[in-house]
Amino acid sequence: MHSQTQAQEHTQLERRLTSAQISMIALSGALGTGLFLGAGSTIAHAGPATIISYALAGCLALSVVWALAEMVSAHPVPGGHGAIAATHLGKLGGYVTRWNFAITMLTAVGAEVTAAATYFQYWFPNLNLGLGTVLCSLFIVALNLATVRLYGSSEYWFSMIKVTAIIVFIILGLAVVFTGWPSQNEPLGFVNLTAGDGGFAPHGITGILLASCMAVFSFGGVENVSVSAAESENPERDIPRAASTMIWRLLIFYIFAIAVIVALQPWTTTVAESGQADSSPFVKVLDSAGFASAGHVMNAILIVAALSAANGCLYTGSRMIHSLALDGMAPRFAARTTEQGAPRGAVAIATLCFFIASALAIFSPNSAFMSLYGAATVGILVTWVMVMLTHLKFRKHWDEHGLPRPPARLLGAPVINIVVIVACAAIFIALRTMLPVVWTAGIPYLILLVVSYFIVNSVSKLPDPAPLQIGSQNDSQ
Repeated sequence: MHSQTQAQEHTQLERRLTSAQISMIALSGALGTGLFLGAGSTIAHAGPATIISYALAGCLALSVVWALAEMVSAHPVPGGHGAIAATHLGKLGGYVTRWNFAITMLTAVGAEVTAAATYFQYWFPNLNLGLGTVLCSLFIVALNLATVRLYGSSEYWFSMIKVTAIIVFIILGLAVVFTGWPSQNEPLGFVNLTAGDGGFAPHGITGILLASCMAVFSFGGVENVSVSAAESENPERDIPRAASTMIWRLLIFYIFAIAVIVALQPWTTTVAESGQADSSPFVKVLDSAGFASAGHVMNAILIVAALSAANGCLYTGSRMIHSLALDGMAPRFAARTTEQGAPRGAVAIATLCFFIASALAIFSPNSAFMSLYGAATVGILVTWVMVMLTHLKFRKHWDEHGLPRPPARLLGAPVINIVVIVACAAIFIALRTMLPVVWTAGIPYLILLVVSYFIVNSVSKLPDPAPLQIGSQNDSQ
C-alpha cells in the first residue's frame, strides 16, 4: 500500500458479510470456553454469587462494545479500532493496540482449541491432549482459508447451534428447578443457592470481585464486532445493530446459564477439589440432573462452541495482522488477499498460535488451558484500556470539528471511559495472586511489545497513519 509493488497487489477485503452474519461473528468469539469451561474456576471464587460477578464483568464489556460501535460505525476500516487508534493515539498507540489485539485473539484461539480437545477427552479418556489440539487446529485453519462468504456462513451456523443449545439448557434447567421434570424428583427450587457451604456468597464481597476478574475472559471477543466492519455490506446499519443484540444476548446467556448451574447442584460439587472445573459444568449438571444422554449431546455442543469461538478469534486476529501489514507494521505478504478477499498470508502468520497451543498441550497438558486463559486475560484488559483511551480522543475530535453524530454512541462518556480504565487496572492487580501467569508473562510481554515498536520503527521508518474514511464510502476525514 505504501509502495508501487504493493499497490499492484490485491489487498482489499470484500464487503460480503450480511447483517445476520455480522451479529453471529460478534457473538462467536465471546461465547466459548469462558462460559462452558472457564465457569468452573470462576464459581470456585464466589460460589452461587458468581451470578453477580458475571453481571459486573458484563457491564464493563457493555461499555467497551458501545465505544467500539460508535467508532467503527463512523470509520468501518480494515483493522477496526486498531486503525482508529493509530490516528488518535499516534503510531505507537496504533501499533500496540493492533498487535496486542491480534496476539490476544490468537492466544484465545489456542485456549479454545485446547478446550475443544479437552471436551473430546470426555468421550475418549485416553486421547492425547496434544493430538486433539493439533486436529482441532487443522480444522479451524481450513475454514479461515476459505472465502469470506463461506466463512461467514459457517460461523453463522456454528453460533446458531451454540446459542440454541444454551437456550435449551436454560429452559431444561429451569424446568428441573421449578417442576422437577423430566426427572422423577421433586422440584429443586433455589435451595442450592443458599444451602451449600458458606451460603450464597461463601467468600463475601471479595470473592464476588475476584470472580469478576476471572469472568473478564468470558467476555473477551466482544471486540470482533469492530474488526468485521471492514467486510460488512452496510457497516453504518449492521455494526450498531450487532453491538446491541450481541451484548444483551451475552448478558442474558451468561447470567441465566450460571444461575441454572449453581441452582441445579451445590457449587462445591460443580468445582473440583483443586478449585478448577474437572469437566465442563454444563456436562456435569446435565448428567447429574438425569437427562438421558444429555451430557453426551451437550458435550458435542461444547465442542462446536469452542471451535466456533476459535474460528471467530482466528478471523479477527488475522484481519488485524492484515491491517498491520497495510501500514508496514507486519510482513508485506500478510496484506495480500485473494480475489475473493481472503487474507491468506495473514491467516498463515496467525496459525503460529496453533503451534504454541499444541506445544503446551503436549508438554504441559495439566496447565495448558489455564496458562492460555491467563495470557489472554492480560491482552483483553490491555485491549479494553486502549479502546477507551482511543474513544476519549475520538469523541473529543468529533466534537471539536462538529462532525455528524455516528449511528451508535456510548452514553456517559468520558466518565464511563475512566471507570472502565480504572477497573481494568484494578483487575490486573487482583489477578497477581489469583492467576500468577497474568503477571509473570503479562508484564514482560507488554515491555517487549513496546520495545518492538521502537526496533521496527528504527529499522524501517513506519509511515504515518492513512486518513480515516467516514462511513463505507471513500471520502476521508
